[in-house]
Amino acid sequence: MYNSWTSNDKYLIEFVNSKIEHPLVAMVGKDSKEHFAKRELRITPYVIGKVFHLNAIRLFYLQVLLLPFFLFLLFNLVRKLAGGDAPMAFWATACMLFTYVGHSFVYDTLFYDSYAFVFLLLACFYYDRVWSILALILAFFVDERSLFPALNLPLLFLFQTGIPQGKWTHVIRDFLLKNRATHYLLISYSLYALIRFYLYTNFHLETPIGKQAGVQLGFAFLHGFKLPYALFSALKWAIFLPIFVFAYFIKQHIWTSAWLYFGIYLASFIAATAVDDVTRSLTFCFPIILVFFQIIHHVKEYESARVLIFLLFLANFFTPTYTLIMHLERISPFNWIY
Repeated sequence: MYNSWTSNDKYLIEFVNSKIEHPLVAMVGKDSKEHFAKRELRITPYVIGKVFHLNAIRLFYLQVLLLPFFLFLLFNLVRKLAGGDAPMAFWATACMLFTYVGHSFVYDTLFYDSYAFVFLLLACFYYDRVWSILALILAFFVDERSLFPALNLPLLFLFQTGIPQGKWTHVIRDFLLKNRATHYLLISYSLYALIRFYLYTNFHLETPIGKQAGVQLGFAFLHGFKLPYALFSALKWAIFLPIFVFAYFIKQHIWTSAWLYFGIYLASFIAATAVDDVTRSLTFCFPIILVFFQIIHHVKEYESARVLIFLLFLANFFTPTYTLIMHLERISPFNWIY
């Protein structure tokens, strides 16, 4: 396998190995505005590597081995949210396996985004418990793009006993003041900001921003016609789930919840398009689909939802995934055959 690495891959391997050895040392240079410098502050995988004595390649192997755990956790979370419906949880898990979320565990060799996906899923599983704080901070320090999708946790708490339909002031009050998930999320944000400030002032670790660094709003739209493929491939046909949730809110005139839900996805979308690799960025939005399962067993369309999830699985299985990493690359669901 070593002979298959490009010169850029070998550079990444050397960088990751150096960061594992010294996670808090800036390798690129404190004054650098290069796009690559944004990886300096994504220290969670490097710390994991250091604690468990793993190099860059073994850290990737561990990422691959986390896929069964991710699927097991996703199955149990969906079953929990959907009122114990195991068939729906099974097909939902299979559906997500053939999106970029599932592909990332074996495809994103040296990016380690899948660690963030695991920690985000753990936080969603413990959305009403203090354990979510640790999981969120670990996710944030894998990639900053975890910050906005984490806002879905308060929605999971808000909708756990039904869909609030009172005055907007009451819904906002419940979202902010009576919502344990909101409190844990705010604590996570605060701790993350404090740790980042400490790492910046003492170790010169920061996230570069600007055109030269490849981090600015709307940057991904430079790809033109390639962008729709990449946007679609993040969640593929599962993207219909948040659309159905939003449409249900509108149909039932549940306006406050609709705007909360839409606003969270919009914030995640804007952040995702601020970088070049927009497929990977929008993949961080996957917690938004979990809200569908949290509310589906409260509505009369519950039985037909099982069929819908199965059809989405089939659609994901038979359609390829596209990713933008330097160029548009097709990931076929049938690659394993040959």
